Amino acid sequence: MLKRARRAVPSRRRVGGRRLRSLCVLSAASVAAFGLAACSNSPAPGPGQKQVITVWENWTTLTPGLIPLRNELDKAFEKAYPQYTVNDIAVAYATQGTKLRAAIAANTGPNVVNLYPGVFAATYRSGLVPLDSYLTATDKKTWGLLSTAEVPGGGILSVPWTEYGYFFYYNKSLFAKAGLNPNDPPTTWAEFVHDCAVLKAHGIVPLAGGFKDGYLWENYAFPLLDQLMSPAETASWLDYKIPITSAPFTAVWSDIKALGTNGSFSKSNILGETMYEDQFTSFEGGKAAIEQDAAVVPNITAAQKDLGTNNVGVFPVPRLSNSLWAPFTDAGPDNGWAITKWTNDKTAAWDYITFMESAQTGNLMWKMGGAIPNNVESATPTSNPILKVIFRDLKNPLNHTTYTGFPLSVLQINERYATEMMLGQVPIGTVLQDMESLRVKLTPQVVGP
Repeated sequence: MLKRARRAVPSRRRVGGRRLRSLCVLSAASVAAFGLAACSNSPAPGPGQKQVITVWENWTTLTPGLIPLRNELDKAFEKAYPQYTVNDIAVAYATQGTKLRAAIAANTGPNVVNLYPGVFAATYRSGLVPLDSYLTATDKKTWGLLSTAEVPGGGILSVPWTEYGYFFYYNKSLFAKAGLNPNDPPTTWAEFVHDCAVLKAHGIVPLAGGFKDGYLWENYAFPLLDQLMSPAETASWLDYKIPITSAPFTAVWSDIKALGTNGSFSKSNILGETMYEDQFTSFEGGKAAIEQDAAVVPNITAAQKDLGTNNVGVFPVPRLSNSLWAPFTDAGPDNGWAITKWTNDKTAAWDYITFMESAQTGNLMWKMGGAIPNNVESATPTSNPILKVIFRDLKNPLNHTTYTGFPLSVLQINERYATEMMLGQVPIGTVLQDMESLRVKLTPQVVGP
């Protein structure tokens, strides 16, 4: 059993990563006001008063540059539903779990909360409303990714919102400098490892980023883990029935560690760089040949601006030799929406969610923020060559993910020891066992009575 003081965890996307240019910091006054503003199970408004919908959202804490988009969405919602007023409270991803558990214990807090679907949401099932009965036939047809949202035992507690997909991006000129064909990126994991070795032999850092914040390990793990679980095993994992100490996890964790052992990640990068934001800075500055990221439009366009549009290529996560699937992309919900049980006017809360899931909202999010909407009727026009490839691959019906099967607190154990695992200072098996022990401990909370 590993024992260590818990390391502070900065805000993050789970798993698809918004670009962090700056961090939102709450002043002492705003922190004090937080508790008062968050209490929203108040009586119905009087005559002439508007119903206040209090929303805990985390997406602007991950990308503060999107606050103007959030404000525009609020204006549009309040115009479409003049009987409501939105009270937005930005809650950092890293502290959201603690705050939500406290709200559940007090039976008071927000009406609507940003929450990743699946096991993420199931961790808080005692304070959330099952949403299946609210979904109309049209919703089920147009709101994508609903199949990824079920909690163990069935049912939806958080509906998916926006979409991500994991890809590798590469610097074509650095590939050419190493004698690699810049128009023929690796398609298998063996080719990927080989190309990293060739880049390293030519004095080029193969992979951007490091493990100082621990998140990059997960970005590599999810799309590899997907490949080693059959459809039936994937369903069992998402239903909380497969241990983290099982063979797919051990194999994938070993593959990732090998990228440190063989020098694909330099030791200085492992120790000194983060995923947010060193990976992006390193790749965009031409200091590393490859970065792994979700389909985050600002990251892609920033790299194209710095390196040249035609000099940035994209390829899917390479296939393991023992992959159990035909080619696909690890893709899934980039966030989600849930309703709290203490909310008096659940219809108002659902009206808010319905608006946020609409094609109209998706269009605005794409136009202003480059977020990929999960409403299939939203329009995402683009002439960007990389985005065209990504949108093509995101349409693959085999796409799926395993990330929604992890409780957040279990992932945080891995984040805490990612650097030590990469350097061989902590055994992979010990970390996986610690993760599994906590996962088992959380079973009553996740699966329910």
